[in-house]
Amino acid sequence: MDYVIFILSLASLIWGADLLIAQSERIALRFNISEYVIGATLIALGTSLPEMAASVAASLGGKPEIAVSNVIGSNILNITLVLAGVFLLAKRITPHRDFFAKDSSWALFPVLIFVVMALQGVFDRVDGILLLLIMGAYLLFLRNSGAEILALEEEVIEEVEQIPFSW
Repeated sequence: MDYVIFILSLASLIWGADLLIAQSERIALRFNISEYVIGATLIALGTSLPEMAASVAASLGGKPEIAVSNVIGSNILNITLVLAGVFLLAKRITPHRDFFAKDSSWALFPVLIFVVMALQGVFDRVDGILLLLIMGAYLLFLRNSGAEILALEEEVIEEVEQIPFSW
């Protein structure tokens, strides 16, 4: 019975992910929002909600260590396994240097802050507020760099269209 529940849950998760991506793409096209911004906000939030629910449940259940280790494990998996899959399937990705340099620092900064917090030996509400402020700053960064991101995406599309046999 556990296997059946697992398979049904996995199928539901895959179906939901497909639906989330399709609807997010429609939103991006309708409101002329960069697909990158949609991916970094709506899709990231949607895929993180189950993880957030599990972490909140663990914390409320008196197991905050599970919540923290869930976040650490998820980060490691996203950077290694998920990106490995993307790179293997996409064959070749050529990111714009300036844009990814800025965005990569946003990915690294919360990790460094988390490490500093962990070295203190205690997590408290101030740490939570600080992390929420960092997330807010990242959302402002995305909003303010939206036009730049759209221009870069159009530039990449034009370059790809110049390549023979590109789909």
